[in-house]
Amino acid sequence: MDKRSYSNGLDLPLGLSMAMAQNPLAMSYFTNLTAEQKEMLIGRVHNINSKREMQELVQDMANNAVEPHIGGYMSDMSDRYTM
Repeated sequence: MDKRSYSNGLDLPLGLSMAMAQNPLAMSYFTNLTAEQKEMLIGRVHNINSKREMQELVQDMANNAVEPHIGGYMSDMSDRYTM
């Protein structure tokens, strides 16, 4: 995995940025991830092939922001986004 920093938002994929801009809970969730978790999420985005899939990912992020689970981010996200 490359060593880019996504914490400043400059290297975020456009689709993810736009989808999170429409969902403040998902944006909050993303900003609270560790750098490693952000890198993993960005890696998952590269496997998304439609707007609907992106919206589902962002909704999953928002759901986890509201109801965090014991397993944390990676165990709670759907397998459909795996790398």
